Amino acid sequence: MTTTDSDPVSAVEAGSSATPGLTKPSLAKRLLKIGLALLVVLGGAYLVWRQREDLATAVQELSLGRVAIAGVLAVIGTMLIGQIWVALLHGMGIRPSLRDSHSVFYVSQLGKYLPGSVWPVVAQMQFGLRWGVARRTMLGANILFMGVVVASGIGVGALLLPWSSPDGLSHYWWLLLLLVPLAVCLHPRVVPGMLDWMFARLGRESLGVRLTARGLSTAIGWAVLAWVAFGLHLAVMMDSYASVGLLEVAAATGGMALAWAAGIAFIPAPAGAGVREALLSLTLGPIIGVPEALTVALASRVLLLIADVVLAGLGAVAGRRTS
Repeated sequence: MTTTDSDPVSAVEAGSSATPGLTKPSLAKRLLKIGLALLVVLGGAYLVWRQREDLATAVQELSLGRVAIAGVLAVIGTMLIGQIWVALLHGMGIRPSLRDSHSVFYVSQLGKYLPGSVWPVVAQMQFGLRWGVARRTMLGANILFMGVVVASGIGVGALLLPWSSPDGLSHYWWLLLLLVPLAVCLHPRVVPGMLDWMFARLGRESLGVRLTARGLSTAIGWAVLAWVAFGLHLAVMMDSYASVGLLEVAAATGGMALAWAAGIAFIPAPAGAGVREALLSLTLGPIIGVPEALTVALASRVLLLIADVVLAGLGAVAGRRTS
């Protein structure tokens, strides 16, 4: 059994303690990194170019100032989402440098815009090998990441949407029934235990690591902050159509959290396309009107795409400088 398969923590710690500069990357490796950086930037630019009409419509209807502020909040929220993954890695004893982990996460996130939405998982499993971490361990980290995002999104939606409007409880009471099962699923031993059981049935080795309670609680904390940032991101644009107060911000935060969670759970849709917009139209429609809610939802998708592209470009450049 190799170190990579049996003790990813030791392998990562050994790699991080190695003295830098002892080996110079080969020319082929450097050219590969440059090519990857260019591919990420060009691919991201193409994705944004495809959405140029939606962006122009958003600027025209919502004003350039609101779109700019919402864009900054989209970047902040996306960075906070990245921190969830980093916290889970740390909770599993996997501690690459912060720059390296951010580079891997943001670059791999562009894969979610491809059909199937599983490409970020595949990319991160491959990237984990350079940290000395087995693919199955990275798979476990990614399943935990998606579990925290989905569970926290549903939980925030359940806690905010029933109280965000006078008739909110009658519409969203069923979300409250999910809180206890979600709390059980978020126990740090549940998902790793389920994965070990599944690997055993498939005749594979277990994960070999466990998630600490501190790592999980930190990840959940980052998730809550991300939903707040995304809620404000929507609220800024909603202010173009109606007066926005605390209840409207709560509805935007709960609606975005729930819509994001549903988008991830519906794997066939690239980055939750269509699913997120439909749920945002349902949750924000009673506040600002359904057509207006759809405009805000589409503008949000474009801004979040731009945030992903900007961070992926920065991540690709940062990754090119690491060896």
